[in-house]
Amino acid sequence: MIVRKAIFFLFLFFLAQSPTLAWDDTGHMVVAQIAYSRLTPAAKAKVDKLLTPLPPEPGRRPDRGLVFFCERMYNPVTIACWMDDIRDSSLSSVYAEWHYINFNPLFLGIPVDEKIGPAKENILVRIKYALDELAQRKNFDTTDTRADDKLSAEAVGYLAHLVGDVHQPLHAATRYTKERPNGDAGGNGFPITPPVPRGPDNLHAYWDTAAGLFNYVNVPRPANGQTPPAIIELAASIAAAHPADTSPQGRQSNPEEWVKESNTLAREFAYVELKENEQPQGAYAARAKKIAAERIALAGYRLAAALNAIYE
Repeated sequence: MIVRKAIFFLFLFFLAQSPTLAWDDTGHMVVAQIAYSRLTPAAKAKVDKLLTPLPPEPGRRPDRGLVFFCERMYNPVTIACWMDDIRDSSLSSVYAEWHYINFNPLFLGIPVDEKIGPAKENILVRIKYALDELAQRKNFDTTDTRADDKLSAEAVGYLAHLVGDVHQPLHAATRYTKERPNGDAGGNGFPITPPVPRGPDNLHAYWDTAAGLFNYVNVPRPANGQTPPAIIELAASIAAAHPADTSPQGRQSNPEEWVKESNTLAREFAYVELKENEQPQGAYAARAKKIAAERIALAGYRLAAALNAIYE
């Protein structure tokens, strides 16, 4: 057992040297795992049916399931990474605006411009769309075709990812200054000194890594789309540190409130307690990591509550 643990931590050490950061996979999978562990039996059966590939037919390639990207497959947890997998595809660029919202922008040192606000397509619009899509097809066991099932499976994929994104403070805020009159794209234009070698060099990327909550390690996904054991352990640890029973916010079911919460955190802390080109450390780093863990836990609880309500 000691040898296995030593190998595991040695693996994490070398993986941490990779320039690939953690949030895109690790954070999203942790949100989805927390949610999956809290699904009711009815909701779990629905989600499993949508996101579990059919048994392979004799002499044919294994089924990739209703949602896949190239040769990559997904399950109810790894599906949370699907939208990032397709985001950079030239055929999927339309999805780029789905991941964030320019809500209640922060104007520092320049007059407030009332004309600046959310684009027509944004994360709030698409979360509501995914919820509506699922609600319309919740009885697919008896009435829907495989094509309908595919639409529902994709809606679960959208929801699993976007609920995670909307809880990251800088996915719901943008800062405008004299130096950046067109905005900083949610902190992407806010340079910082990387907290670790080859680490995040802008404020948005820093928060995408959950402020180093996962030691800037990106847990790799197996090709078969199954949940990495490390994700199950991380999800259990975060849920234990921020239990749902002591978090009445977890029952907040209005996506507009989720946006407002993230925006407030960005305006009152993320943007104002750190200067450009500084290195996040000390009190800022400690509080950012705590906020990130709380937001990830809330995202998991709220995602589960939304699916349980639909499939009650």
